[in-house]
Amino acid sequence: MDLVTLAQLILMILRNLNLKPRKYELKDIALALAAYSLGVQITKTGIPPSTLYYYLRKVGIRRRGESRPTCPSCNSNRVVKNGSSRGKAKYKCKACGRTFYDVTSHRMDREQRERILKEYLNRMSMRAISRVEGKPLTTVYSLVRRVGIRAFTNLTILKGELKNFTAKSTVFDEFWTYFRVRHGVIREDLWIWTALADGVPFYEFGDRSYGTFRYLLGWLPRSEVNYTDYYCVYQVLDNRVASKKYTYLVESHNSWCRSHLARLARDTKAVTRSGRMAEYSLALLNVMYPHVFSKERTPLNETYLKGVQYIRENLI
Repeated sequence: MDLVTLAQLILMILRNLNLKPRKYELKDIALALAAYSLGVQITKTGIPPSTLYYYLRKVGIRRRGESRPTCPSCNSNRVVKNGSSRGKAKYKCKACGRTFYDVTSHRMDREQRERILKEYLNRMSMRAISRVEGKPLTTVYSLVRRVGIRAFTNLTILKGELKNFTAKSTVFDEFWTYFRVRHGVIREDLWIWTALADGVPFYEFGDRSYGTFRYLLGWLPRSEVNYTDYYCVYQVLDNRVASKKYTYLVESHNSWCRSHLARLARDTKAVTRSGRMAEYSLALLNVMYPHVFSKERTPLNETYLKGVQYIRENLI
């Protein structure tokens, strides 16, 4: 029932009781009583609380009780208010002592979680996913980050085991993305070093110096031949062949990464604000869409595919 309808009903009751206030209009008292019973704030009518309570007792109106949530831990209804934080009401359970917020649950089933991850890995931004799926941006971000960390950790363990193999060939290259903004003074370039050992991708994030490249070398298995471009950092490699003729595979891989992740595109509003999120996103991409950039099957890439398939089955 709305405020106006209730005020009209109360006005009829006041007239039937033959109440005749000396100082205030009967319709103003009826409106104030209706607003009080519904818990609605209206413009001040100038009626003091003592007069309002007098007519409340006459009419027999009780204020609508506030609905409070039950405790999510013990399901008790012995819940009291406990202040607020960031505009959200907090409640405390008197049975178990838990403090909680009365917020809508944003839990998702396995099918929706997998759909969100596939949307993210097909160049949709997190804000676009939030609008399409009807979930808060923080929920989408938490899901991508949590699953990305799991994928990154498992891939790190797997690539540590692959270090004992020997690759027939390894192709090196590096590509960049940017931090925070596309243009301006605060922009920072993030370089992603890539190595394909028999088609198995290895990454290292940082600047375009030998220091970052040295960390990448620490993860790589031994290789019979190394294909690079003419960048001077690659001169430290043994059995090196410097030519653009053999780096098309790694350049194709870099293009594949840019086509799947909006944060790696050259000119986009979906910017990267965390280097870690770029690492987690690439790890998630390689687990959700396992792919080896080599036509020849070797013990190294076959072991990698089996390991990634196992991680994929237990990821979500």
